[in-house]
Amino acid sequence: MLLAPYTHRVDRGYFASAIALLVVLSMLAASTPTDHGFELLADEPLRKEQLGGGGSLEEQCGSITFEDMFVYTRAKFVIQVNADWQSANVQAIAWVNWTLSDDLRGSMDEFMAEIDPNDGGDGWISTDEREIFRALASECIEHTLTRIGIRDGDYHRGGQGVNWKNTSWEEDGVQIEEFNIIPLRHSQIRDCTSAFGNDCEEVPVAPDENRDCDTDILASQGVDECRVQLWMNATMNIPGVADSNQFTLVINASNMSNAELEFTFPVTEDLRLDMWEECEGRDVSDEEESSISSPIRGTCLGDGSSTHTLEENSDGSLTFTVLPNADILDWPSGEDLFADFTTAPIPVDNPPEWTDSAPPDGAWFPSPSGGQHVWAEWEDVSLWYSDEGSVTQLDIRCTGAPSLQLSEGSARSWWAEIPRGGTAEVTCEAIDPAGQSTGSRTWNLGVPFSLSTSDPTLSNPHPVSISPTSDWPALDIEIGLVQGEQSSPPSTITFTGEITVELSASNLLPGPVGVWVSVIGTDDVYSLEHVYDIGLNKESVPPVLTITNTEWDGSQWSMQGQYSDPEGESVAFSMYIDGSQTGSVSSTGNTWSTPSINFELWSEGEHIVAIEGCDTSGKCSGVSHSVNNSHLFEEPVPVPPPTSEDGDGGGLLPAAGLPAVAMAAVAALMYGRRRG
Repeated sequence: MLLAPYTHRVDRGYFASAIALLVVLSMLAASTPTDHGFELLADEPLRKEQLGGGGSLEEQCGSITFEDMFVYTRAKFVIQVNADWQSANVQAIAWVNWTLSDDLRGSMDEFMAEIDPNDGGDGWISTDEREIFRALASECIEHTLTRIGIRDGDYHRGGQGVNWKNTSWEEDGVQIEEFNIIPLRHSQIRDCTSAFGNDCEEVPVAPDENRDCDTDILASQGVDECRVQLWMNATMNIPGVADSNQFTLVINASNMSNAELEFTFPVTEDLRLDMWEECEGRDVSDEEESSISSPIRGTCLGDGSSTHTLEENSDGSLTFTVLPNADILDWPSGEDLFADFTTAPIPVDNPPEWTDSAPPDGAWFPSPSGGQHVWAEWEDVSLWYSDEGSVTQLDIRCTGAPSLQLSEGSARSWWAEIPRGGTAEVTCEAIDPAGQSTGSRTWNLGVPFSLSTSDPTLSNPHPVSISPTSDWPALDIEIGLVQGEQSSPPSTITFTGEITVELSASNLLPGPVGVWVSVIGTDDVYSLEHVYDIGLNKESVPPVLTITNTEWDGSQWSMQGQYSDPEGESVAFSMYIDGSQTGSVSSTGNTWSTPSINFELWSEGEHIVAIEGCDTSGKCSGVSHSVNNSHLFEEPVPVPPPTSEDGDGGGLLPAAGLPAVAMAAVAALMYGRRRG
């Protein structure tokens, strides 16, 4: 049992004030965004994937763990499951040493700055702030993820319909105590003014270079005087166990470092550990179902960061201890630990067996090319065998010709030097810890075919030749052209001899093009999927431009048109007048248009307006139009004033005679001439 050796006592008035302030804090947490210190509200890049991101205190704390709040040096959790299996008493202690204790005090100070800028954020932490921290921490932990799940019935590994995170902290059942957040004999301790009218002392967040947090301890003793210890007493609810004769205990150990979780179960006759697994990949996010599929029981490959022990106590109960020790720098990578318990008798140790999923004798394993390749992944190999224990405990042994250079990789995948132009045999078996074997099966490894083309420039459709390697059986394949995430409709064929396939080249852009081939797996032939590079390249086709309209508006002239690019590439436009680039062309959808051009500013006569469009591949095309602006330079012919026909004031003027008429005609001709 872990008991707190130090309990800070406060009077009722002080405690009531702290609770009142806690309510204010909860309101602030729901309305005020912050990226400061107290870990549960922080927005540090290292931890941002695990935080609630706003809302009420319950919402923010409901997606984090104890480790999000306290970055500890070492921690121990003692979980005593009660006799009814419906709850457990939890006692924990965490040690926060050396500069981590400075970080803890700094986080508290930064958090207080959000509540009271006049007090917090000043580089000092006070006894007032400590009490607020303790109250808030207890309140927050009630809503945090326990990391623990316990479910009875069939063994499970999570997955669809199974939420293993089924335990929770009992409301008002969490207590937090601390030691040395405010070192009483700190060399720099000083008095402060309490917001609650109590005695108040404060110390710097980070001590000076001497780190003299206890004046009674000499520096020569090498003691961590600034260390902090945290205690937690809590009750954990366990709703998932009605029958203790068979259950699965799950612990999410994502980035738990130097931790110890000790579970003691009630006395249950014949209770034993049936299987233990360390499974990598899933983090501690608050999603009901992880985006990563659940592992198959008995097939997990752990990284060895977590270990366990099992001890039978004098009263007949079992104590199961888990020791996670992952690298915190890998956050938020995940790790699940599964422990299956049962009271069923230990099964007879029969030899391991081949499953229905295993390749039969004489099966073929295709590789895309010769050289070093993985010919069997552990995800497949683990499904070939069955045994009473974990498949990971089986010793998979494969032999073949020395030229194959057979080897088992670190992830238990099998590698080989695949022969070029031929096949080679490999023989495999699985042996259990008792030395019992499945018996052996022999398979064929090799490259089943090669691909080529007569023309490296892509056409539509495009011919691709497939040449089979000798000795291979008939193959069913899917084949098509791909380019990044883009692909053309594939073709499905069965071939035994050389064949040329006309492949659709639709939906592809200019640039390199690959050939995607999928060997459809059968009972005798393993599947293969690969993208081959045979030097194919699609050349770009210039965009198509047309003129749809031209118009004059006074002296302003403009032109519009449409365009398209056969490959769907973007098109950039340029405008030229009489060969000189000028102005800009706008485009919307599949249309383009010139700006309004004032042709009064250009010389009189014919002008060529040309539009050029270039696609992303640099292929260009253009259209042009001839514009004649001569009409803008014509002057109107003046109209002579009317003449009177008689000599009185109301009629026409008297005839001027022939000379006058001639002069008027000359004048009219002169004014009617064009400007040169």
